[in-house]
Amino acid sequence: MFVKLLLRRSNPEFFAALQDAEISFTQLKCLGLLSDAGEPMSLGRLSEELGLSLPAVSRAVDGLVQRGHVKRAEDPSDRRSKLVSLSAGGRVAYERVVAVRIAAVNRFVEELEPQERDALGAALNPIVERLNP
Repeated sequence: MFVKLLLRRSNPEFFAALQDAEISFTQLKCLGLLSDAGEPMSLGRLSEELGLSLPAVSRAVDGLVQRGHVKRAEDPSDRRSKLVSLSAGGRVAYERVVAVRIAAVNRFVEELEPQERDALGAALNPIVERLNP
């Protein structure tokens, strides 16, 4: 319920940011995975990690390449395969959209009473530490 509340409160701004960036939700997922990976990925691996079909990922990546958000290059170990990586523009676009969600969480936290904020921080801190290697 908590996550649903946070998402619902930021959805209008979030979807407006996607529209402004001219990227789809699938493209955002691609950008996020490439950002986290920090290295080029094959379309097959991208498809597998996202749990999406190869054609869907290929279409999403094509649009991202056209906008300059992703670079595509030949895999040096397999010339039949292509590797994709995040461009500087793609990183900026991804971070702008994610910033909308972060701003919504910050606004929510600012609305809490000080004791609620402390309790939320105390509850989430060990979880964040465990999940963030």
